[in-house]
Amino acid sequence: MGDNRDDHDYPDPDDVPRFAWVGARTLTASFEESDDYMNGSDMVMPERFAPEDSQNGMSFFDPDQQTDPNGEIIDPVLQYQDDSDKSDDDELISEADSDFEAPTPATDLESPSKVTKGGRGSRGRGRGRGRGRGRSGPGVDFGIQKRRGRPKGQGRGGKGIKRGVRKPVEPSPEFKSLHSQATLAFIKEDYDAAEELAKQAIQCNPEIFTAYSLLSEVHMARGDRSRATHALFNGAHTRPRDTALWTKVAKLIMEIAGDDRASAYPDAIYCYNRVIGSDSSHIEARYDRAALHREFGNERRAAYDYVRLLRLLPHDTTVLRNLAEVYIEIGEGARAIDYYDASITHFQSLQQSNITAFTWSDLNIYAELFMYSAEGEEIAKGILKVKNVCRWLLNRGENHFWDRYTHDDREFDATDDPRRLLVPEFNRDQHDLSSYGDGLPLELRIRLGLLRLELGEDHFEEAVRHFEWLAPEDTGPGGRIHDFPDLFGEIAEALRLCGLPHEALRFYEPLQQIEGYVGLSFFKDMGSCYHALELYDEAEDSLRIVMENDEDNVEILLKLATMFENANMPNRAEPYVERIIALKRARALQKKMSQSQSLADASTKLYKPTTSAAKQAMLDPMAGRKPDTRPRTLRRLREAELSEKIQLLYRELLILKQQIEDGESEARAEWMGIAKTLIDEFKKKKTFYPAGVQKHRKYSGYPAKLRVRDGEEMETMTGRLEELLDDVQEENNYTAVEYCNIAFNHWLDIFLEYSLIVALGGDKVQAYETITSATEAKVFHDSKDFMFFIHITWSICALSLEDDETLCGVARYFMKEFQFVTDTYRLFSILNRLCNKQNVWYNNGPTQKYILRQVKAVDFSLMSQERRKHFKQERASYSTKDAAGNPIRAEEMDIALLMAYGYILFTGGSHTFALNYFYRAYALDPGNPMINLSLAIGYLHVAIKRQSGNRQYMIMQGFSFLFMYYDLRKRSEFSIERQECEFNVGRAYHMLGLTHLAIPYYERCLDLSEEVQREGGQGAAEDYSTEAAFTLQVYWAASGEVELAQKITARWLVL
Repeated sequence: MGDNRDDHDYPDPDDVPRFAWVGARTLTASFEESDDYMNGSDMVMPERFAPEDSQNGMSFFDPDQQTDPNGEIIDPVLQYQDDSDKSDDDELISEADSDFEAPTPATDLESPSKVTKGGRGSRGRGRGRGRGRGRSGPGVDFGIQKRRGRPKGQGRGGKGIKRGVRKPVEPSPEFKSLHSQATLAFIKEDYDAAEELAKQAIQCNPEIFTAYSLLSEVHMARGDRSRATHALFNGAHTRPRDTALWTKVAKLIMEIAGDDRASAYPDAIYCYNRVIGSDSSHIEARYDRAALHREFGNERRAAYDYVRLLRLLPHDTTVLRNLAEVYIEIGEGARAIDYYDASITHFQSLQQSNITAFTWSDLNIYAELFMYSAEGEEIAKGILKVKNVCRWLLNRGENHFWDRYTHDDREFDATDDPRRLLVPEFNRDQHDLSSYGDGLPLELRIRLGLLRLELGEDHFEEAVRHFEWLAPEDTGPGGRIHDFPDLFGEIAEALRLCGLPHEALRFYEPLQQIEGYVGLSFFKDMGSCYHALELYDEAEDSLRIVMENDEDNVEILLKLATMFENANMPNRAEPYVERIIALKRARALQKKMSQSQSLADASTKLYKPTTSAAKQAMLDPMAGRKPDTRPRTLRRLREAELSEKIQLLYRELLILKQQIEDGESEARAEWMGIAKTLIDEFKKKKTFYPAGVQKHRKYSGYPAKLRVRDGEEMETMTGRLEELLDDVQEENNYTAVEYCNIAFNHWLDIFLEYSLIVALGGDKVQAYETITSATEAKVFHDSKDFMFFIHITWSICALSLEDDETLCGVARYFMKEFQFVTDTYRLFSILNRLCNKQNVWYNNGPTQKYILRQVKAVDFSLMSQERRKHFKQERASYSTKDAAGNPIRAEEMDIALLMAYGYILFTGGSHTFALNYFYRAYALDPGNPMINLSLAIGYLHVAIKRQSGNRQYMIMQGFSFLFMYYDLRKRSEFSIERQECEFNVGRAYHMLGLTHLAIPYYERCLDLSEEVQREGGQGAAEDYSTEAAFTLQVYWAASGEVELAQKITARWLVL
């Protein structure tokens, strides 16, 4: 086999049959997958959309979201039939391919609350993004082998089944009458009667849209936009391909949400997914969906939509701008640069007179991308690219000789003399002067200067040349400081960071006259520039402005004290040192004050409401003193008070926990109440749940109390400063490990114990919400140990709730965090095995493709360096890194992983493909009994298929592996394993109808029962005698040997 091919072929995961009746998706668990930035919840209508008092019995079709093998999300293409001959002649006729399911008579027709898979119109999936592979309706799989193909003389689909558009449902006479009466009542403004009649019409023919539309109009006429939207939302499911209707519903949902847009966000996304599923080229829906994703922080999903929009609208600059902003937000600006490069190449290939889309504003964004995303040589290349496009926009695109001058930007000087004249190819008469320096927009010139700063000291002079165009010394009414204050601020900060304080002050100082622009950080930065230039008076003035607004800012006090001490000005440093010491004493006093408060009253105030004014009164430890009413002081007092209250509650929690362990069941309810209160208080701490950019940064601690040591007055200024500097440095490097004097691991225990208890009580929503809030807390999220315990608890909750989707999600977390570790693949299998209900997520498309990517990642790790060049996409499957940040590669093939993927294929019906992976495992461990048994069962299942090529050969292959398994097990020292092999061989003969050969094995299985029972815990997990006896009983009874059947029953089956 050549080097460009792998050693084996991977089957298409979509060849595994998928059925419509496999169950509903869980709406409460949400696992965000690191390699798939869109999860499956988008195509499921959230339950929140329904009112709390809804008694809805409807269920709607939930198209299944798919991912391709590389983890990219495939648009949820709804597998509807061709609508080319859909008739609109009669508006009362339902849409032919509606996936709407009729509600029960007791249905509240305005409030959908459940979405399930299957239902009418549900179809199986075909290969990739194509059409479905046939139709599958609701029901139960009884294990019957359905005949494939079609009998002679029948059309595709078999007898009685016609492909194409189904015949529209004609409205019944009763529906027509009720709808007509409802319409008349609406015209007469008798809205109560119109509502009742419209609901009755819906119950008659729930698949016809017009009744829902009328009901929506009735509510709209009353001014009840919420119920009108709900009714229209329900009706939209009868017209799944009506993109205008779904778009209207999505916009209405966001309009009625008001300020609570976050709660309406999932509902609107669901509607837009329906639009895009019906028409993947619907531009408006993609724009709106991307905008919503950006609004609520799902930048990767927004980027996905913008990329798809670029395919629909190639080189559209509006889409490019939005995509660039999103990529900058997620730190992947380099990808946006690639899209811009392609579009710029396209525009430059056109005639200059035909170009109106790409403007200076687009080029400015392009230059900003290099500032955010490039470094080193990439910045130098970026400058060349920006200059090339500038030249093209100035109609000098043919002058490529300027690209040789990479160390300066002389072509954009204000005059030809002196630098442009030094270029031999330059012809001053070829282009007007406005095509050079004067033609370059000022914002873009500043971008070039900032990029030059990034290249280092050799380019500082050229950068300052660009900045001089702002004329910072001109602060009069016509100065550019009034038009471009943002550019002044950017330049000043960049120059300060580059170690050019003098140049930075030239741009800082003019900004002081711009009202509303400067803030505390501005004066702090300007003070640092003065300090660097040893202008101590100016530095003190700037930093004192900060102190006036933040009197207790120890950092500024220390900076001032240190500055004057180093300048040999101890008299000027002493007031700041004394102020720091005073702050230390004040904090010590505040701590003492908080400790003197009544703990009992604190607990009552936080957890239980007070019953009288007397209980609210507290002794004032500051009686007789003038109270400190500064906001900062009051806030700290409140925080200290809250801390004491939380500590009291925690102590009560521990007491109640001990009582529960001692068997006092009545303490459980009180424990739950206090635990819920503590969890809610923890969640109120915004530092633990940051938003925006901070959310993606690693947790580095929250501001703790400044800890300054008690001690004697320092004898010298230097001694005082050194001690204070040591204390503050210790404070700055301190990462808090507790909150309210309760360690974070104890806080996590509260979260997890509470989740377990409510999960055991069957409250899935509360359990998952609590666990999710723990994962979102930065103090837990950034700790691998904490996340490990959280996901272990999550799996236990999912097991108790029989939630197979969440189990698969938890298992994927462990496989991702501990990649190429055998135990994680075993954990994945055992979690799915322990789930009591029919596990539809075990061989679900996303799960199957994820495991396949793991197999490919192992294969890629074991390839030679030369062969890896042909499989570069597999590098993205590495999810763990070592201490140096390098991806951890697999050292050897994992048998458990191969078997896990083989079992997934096997349970989905792809027995032939499963054999490929069983054989790979067999090559690594031919003496493993389970591998031999799996190969045997795989061949036997292939043999009994209708279209098996060589049935006898398959059976022989299967039994050869089966008897190898039998021989291996027979040599086992454990009787349970010997009994197991007897039963399995008998079951294999029985499956083929060779019952006379199966009976001896079943009988030997019964004979080993007593020995199995004697061994007890020595490897005996179960006894197969009951299964063997039941099989023999059924066989003898069916054969007419009633006495033998009775004897078997009396001996083995009677308890």
